[in-house]
Amino acid sequence: MAKNYGDVYNIEDWGEPYFAVNKDGHLCVRIYGSETLPEQEIDVLSVIEQAMSTDDKREKLQFPMILRFPDVLRHRIDSLHAAFSKAIKDYQYGSVYRGVFPVKVNQNKAVVQDMVRFGYDHSYGLEAGSKPELLIAMSCLTKAKPGAYLVCNGYKDSAYVALALAARAMGLNAIIVLEMEEELDIVIEQSSKLGVEPVIGVRAKLLTKIDGHFGSTSGKHGKFGLLAEKIYEVATKLKALNKLHWLKLLHFHIGSMIPTTDNVFKAASEASDIYCTLVKECGAETMTTLDCGGGLGVDYDGTRSEDSDMSVAYGLEEYASKVVQAVRDRCDYHGVPHPVLCTESGRAMASHHSMIILEALSATPEPKDDDEEATTEQLHERIRDLSSKLQPSKTGTAAHMSMSSHAVHIKKHGIEIYKLGKKLSKRVITEADTIYNFHMNLSVFSLMPDYWGIQQLFPMIPVSRLDEKPTVKATLVDITCDSDGKVNKFIRDADTLPLHPLDPKLGSYYVAVLLSGAYQEVLSSKHNLFGGPSLVRVVGTGHSGTFSVEAALLGPTTEELIGTMRYDVQHDISSVIEEWAREKKVWEMVGKLVENGLHTMPYLADYKPPPMA
Repeated sequence: MAKNYGDVYNIEDWGEPYFAVNKDGHLCVRIYGSETLPEQEIDVLSVIEQAMSTDDKREKLQFPMILRFPDVLRHRIDSLHAAFSKAIKDYQYGSVYRGVFPVKVNQNKAVVQDMVRFGYDHSYGLEAGSKPELLIAMSCLTKAKPGAYLVCNGYKDSAYVALALAARAMGLNAIIVLEMEEELDIVIEQSSKLGVEPVIGVRAKLLTKIDGHFGSTSGKHGKFGLLAEKIYEVATKLKALNKLHWLKLLHFHIGSMIPTTDNVFKAASEASDIYCTLVKECGAETMTTLDCGGGLGVDYDGTRSEDSDMSVAYGLEEYASKVVQAVRDRCDYHGVPHPVLCTESGRAMASHHSMIILEALSATPEPKDDDEEATTEQLHERIRDLSSKLQPSKTGTAAHMSMSSHAVHIKKHGIEIYKLGKKLSKRVITEADTIYNFHMNLSVFSLMPDYWGIQQLFPMIPVSRLDEKPTVKATLVDITCDSDGKVNKFIRDADTLPLHPLDPKLGSYYVAVLLSGAYQEVLSSKHNLFGGPSLVRVVGTGHSGTFSVEAALLGPTTEELIGTMRYDVQHDISSVIEEWAREKKVWEMVGKLVENGLHTMPYLADYKPPPMA
């Protein structure tokens, strides 16, 4: 039996239950999760080869590309609702679960429409945080089961509120969630003007906090929502206006990637107490729904750790169980009927369904430092010498003088120690193995903006040759003119990614970036005017590992990208170049090249990687 080197990349942990290595040493997708039969696995290399084959119906694709597996979306939605159904039954909860997908996570037409279509039987809805997202949600939810939630979050002006009321007039279950007290006045004004009675919710700013990068907007200093006392004031104002029946929903969100179910339980308990106070003490007896927001995390590195921004210590069932238990316990204590439970899980729904495929262009060894003559022991000695200078004196006037200048010494020598430490760490690695820079047909800023912006790490793995031991320590270098366009941090605190030597005789070499279906397309920039990738939609047939490439779309062309910068491409670019080239009598040659340049993607095409030295 062939050796499987998937464990080198920890795929059994972060890939469960959707990704594995097949008998051919290729990355494969299990579109039905753990229920996928071996013969139903989809070979990713086969998908790439089929997508790249051309016919008369479409243009030849270029790299990079995103492969979408909508069957995985369906499985994620079904799994989330199954988890809540089980928890509701186990805890004898007296109401139901109704989820929504936050459009901000991935606004792509196919993704949003799939979410509504696959979630129809679950009354799965959408959440919008801006006017463009609200318009997308309004159109897509016309295909949803009647009553599916349209949760309207975000800061609102009159136009936003009017749109939400228009959605309600259309028969959609739009709920306007107040982020600030002032928004209530806008709702009252627009309701009177349009003659549409709203349904509103209020976003609670909870005291419960989570740690790490994603907890920065949680707690009482968070960016969004109202503290409990302000929420009760909103209810009092509505009651005075005889409009308390408008208030139906309480919403909270304590941050993305909630690390533990203890955090989930505490937040749901705190919000439930506010909900119960609104019902019992403020008289809001028409309240129906507790919206627990987002935060359901993804285990990017497979460690199931609560101490890392790249992982969470639970799965869908544990999350649902804690939400249901917390809300049931607090409502029973207060004697309040159990509300409909809603969550806005986006990252956990969308991350697994797509992957980015990167094409390797070449690989070169990392250059040596200028002071390479310094040995490992000499670097140790320099660090020890600098460290001794940071020790303050402990006696008399010398102590006073030492303490007053201690910060100066730390600033001067501490930074140098830090630099020497990094150099020493690199030296230890490079003494054992040379590090290679793999030049990829990639813009980090366009395809992996969270890596550049917030140091989000994604699992990466070669698409093929996984029956062969990876022997090269690599970093990934993109083709932008920016020193930040480099991936040199990987999951499990690794500074390099194990890859295989490039060998043109074996064909193209691809690296897949997994769990990348949330936020990356939305946040992408146009650095150097490199745009988005080609998009390939892959649907399984349900047997024998066969699949259908339903759609294969070329990414944004150079013409389209230039147009986003407010150029009139024909007037400002094409005609200017043509006039000058005709004057120089070279238009016959230049014109063909300009035409080709404008109508292809700006990434490298038909590049033949040289063999590694």
